[in-house]
Amino acid sequence: MGLAMQKEKFGETSRWRQVGVFVRNNPSILLIYGIIALMCILASVLNPDFRSASNLFNILRQSIVIGLIAIGQSMVVLTGGADMSVAMVARIVGLVVATIFLASNSSVGLIIPLVLLGIAVGALLGGFNGFLITETHANPFIITFGIANILRGVNLAISSTPITGVPDAYLNIYDAKIGIAPINVIVMGVIWLAAWIFLSRTKPGRAIFAVGGSERAARLSALKVNWTLAMAYIMSATFAALAGLFLLSRTGVGDPSAAEGMDFQSIVAVALGGISLYGGKGSIIGTLGGVLMLVILNNVFSLLQVNIYYQQLVLGMVVLIAVAAYKSPRSA
Repeated sequence: MGLAMQKEKFGETSRWRQVGVFVRNNPSILLIYGIIALMCILASVLNPDFRSASNLFNILRQSIVIGLIAIGQSMVVLTGGADMSVAMVARIVGLVVATIFLASNSSVGLIIPLVLLGIAVGALLGGFNGFLITETHANPFIITFGIANILRGVNLAISSTPITGVPDAYLNIYDAKIGIAPINVIVMGVIWLAAWIFLSRTKPGRAIFAVGGSERAARLSALKVNWTLAMAYIMSATFAALAGLFLLSRTGVGDPSAAEGMDFQSIVAVALGGISLYGGKGSIIGTLGGVLMLVILNNVFSLLQVNIYYQQLVLGMVVLIAVAAYKSPRSA
């Protein structure tokens, strides 16, 4: 009896020790979700409509575009880089698919081929980013910013006005539901889970952390650093392409100004979630928290009808806090 009690006591001590280790290793995740919980409580008090099922599902659907882009951005930032072309990739994919839909008289039979084409375009653009970065060894921010400006020119060459002609069957993707739950929200939940498994449970995912932690050490460990970097940028642009395809189903038009500012917002979400802007440290779970925080903040502002100028002020403060939260390892 005494031995059994000792084992039980040891087991409880071990569990509490594990909890303590988790708290010490993930303060940023606990902080971001604590802030989200506080925001939700305050929003519910200020406006009871916030906690309605329709509004909560609306928040989750609003989080999909920035969520997709932030997942890809997380992988790039974990390598120590940044992808400033994601917004333009999303926009270009939407415009290309919408243009082909219009030229084909809204052919329903082209939905799947065009979705695959959009994903392929994103992957190719990401591969081009990765190739330039690994071959030139230039700053990823500068490389991807330059690519973004090239794509902006392509964007204007395709169209400077919204492109219609998207078939209703494609638009129905946005409104499809299982019971009261939108299918796109369920799918997005699966994508978040898959991203977490990839980064935390697979060799390529762990290689991303290793390269971001120390590229030199990664090379000495016989990791394929160039391939890992290229993979991160391919995945970033692919997720951005998915965001562009989703935006097209939500708005019904190829918008020449779609996803405006999503590149910066995705980096803010990543930083708020605790991923180091210098690479090698963080969790996709934190990125999810950063995304939810930004979307909830925007939703609350809309419900309370806060002036757009104050919204921009608060968002700017959030950006400064996110950037200031991390010091360069060299200055630590």
